[in-house]
Amino acid sequence: MRKGLVLTFLLQLLWLASGKAQDLDSLADTTETSLSDYLFLSSGYQNRVSFMARDFGQKIPLYTADVMYWHKSGIYLNATLAKFFVTDLSWQKGIGGGFSRQLTAKTDLDLSYNQFFGASNLNQTGQDNIGILQTSIGLDWGLLYSTTQLMYLVNQPGDFFLISRHSRYFEVDRRIGGKGVLSFEPRLSFYLGTSNYYRIGGYDLTWRQYLDTQRFVTQGLDLAIPVTLSLGNLEFQLEPRWVIPTQVPEYDFSAQSFQLALKATYAFPLKRKK
Repeated sequence: MRKGLVLTFLLQLLWLASGKAQDLDSLADTTETSLSDYLFLSSGYQNRVSFMARDFGQKIPLYTADVMYWHKSGIYLNATLAKFFVTDLSWQKGIGGGFSRQLTAKTDLDLSYNQFFGASNLNQTGQDNIGILQTSIGLDWGLLYSTTQLMYLVNQPGDFFLISRHSRYFEVDRRIGGKGVLSFEPRLSFYLGTSNYYRIGGYDLTWRQYLDTQRFVTQGLDLAIPVTLSLGNLEFQLEPRWVIPTQVPEYDFSAQSFQLALKATYAFPLKRKK
């Protein structure tokens, strides 16, 4: 169990950090058409978590609470609390910041860095904090909206990841209750990268396995269909997801899995007095 716990801490980092740009994108219609700054409050639950399409043979639910301050210039700051439903892990904490901007009518950019704390009792190095630096570029090319995300896991040693996501947005014409907007956005994601993260997970690796962790390979894919109900500044999202790991080493018990995530977000406009 201990091997899976330290790696679930790492997967928490990627899941939370990579979600920031998605949050901004889903609320873009609210923020980009206003001169106000915004404070976003989010709460979410996921029945099973995975890291680079791998769950390491674990079935661990996750609860998160997140606050984000978004400035109209595109700069944002965020803080996160996360709780895994296992006795070995306390509340995990994270802080970060970034910059998000619409470059053209068809492209957008997101840059961010997040630092997380609370894993020293789980990993062999005793390291208590791990950071994630990421940049993503989105392109709306008509048929699909595609993002390419580059990530670096700041650790000893670190890991490089590339995540390619492709989605299509659909919206129901009829409003719910007169103002509610129901939408869904099927999304296919591919995960590639190195896997040095195994080396701090308590695994005893042979020399060949050690060399394999430094290879940049395809690690998995997933298919998700987020369904979103937007009621003004309040948004609810249900996301079923099918996760398929690939090129899994023999010491990792990751397998295909169905995951379900729930999330609620509220945007508070912060209007400045003239």
